[in-house]
Amino acid sequence: MQNVTNAKKKFKKSLTAVVAFILVVLLIISTIFVYYGYLAEKTVPRENKEETKIIDDRISPLENQGVVLEVLRIRHRGLLEKLITPGNSWKNTPTFYFITNMDGLEYASKDVTQHGRTTEVLFNTWDTIGQENKIMKDAEEEQETSTVTLTIVEKVKSGLFGRKTTDVPRDSLTVTYDYRTGRWSGDDNFKDYDGYGHYLGETFEIWFNLYQIDYDNDFIPYWTEVNILGTDPTVDDSKLDPEGDGIPTA
Repeated sequence: MQNVTNAKKKFKKSLTAVVAFILVVLLIISTIFVYYGYLAEKTVPRENKEETKIIDDRISPLENQGVVLEVLRIRHRGLLEKLITPGNSWKNTPTFYFITNMDGLEYASKDVTQHGRTTEVLFNTWDTIGQENKIMKDAEEEQETSTVTLTIVEKVKSGLFGRKTTDVPRDSLTVTYDYRTGRWSGDDNFKDYDGYGHYLGETFEIWFNLYQIDYDNDFIPYWTEVNILGTDPTVDDSKLDPEGDGIPTA
């Protein structure tokens, strides 16, 4: 009888141990599932609910495309040397003109056609301030860039008594205009050391501007207005300040 009682006690202890072991195993498994389930929730990237912005990659849908070069000022850098030299040599002003090449189309400022006749008109001064020139070139629709070259040519006296002249190219700059952003790069760059639209050559100093034909005449390209600034390409937004930084969009 005593042996039967002891056997029952052993069986109960064994059963209790087995149940306890099973509970511990289940607890460990559930803990593992909870832990890794939490990590999975943390690591799985959430879906971006923000709408993807669609880029309007058209360049000039509202206007016939074209680029305009404004030659604002040309200054001969030799004046200072003449002024500090004794005598009146500064009175001998230089004679020069400029040549532009815009996507292969060449223009010389000296050739002025009027009433069917072409005459030669030259700059005869140290500084052309107040004598601005504007040259326009049509572009293929949706053309992305235009290459513009500006060369200053000086007429240098030669021959006996200086009666003849020789055309000598002095300074030349080439830039590539981007129709999407309205900026250019090359021999003159945005944020360069001597200012945007200013070129300092060996003989001449040049101030210029380059822009494209614009429907609303605010000089902000269509692509930049609709994709960057969020302004209306049909309305003059040059005086607006969408960023609130006190600087107009122009």
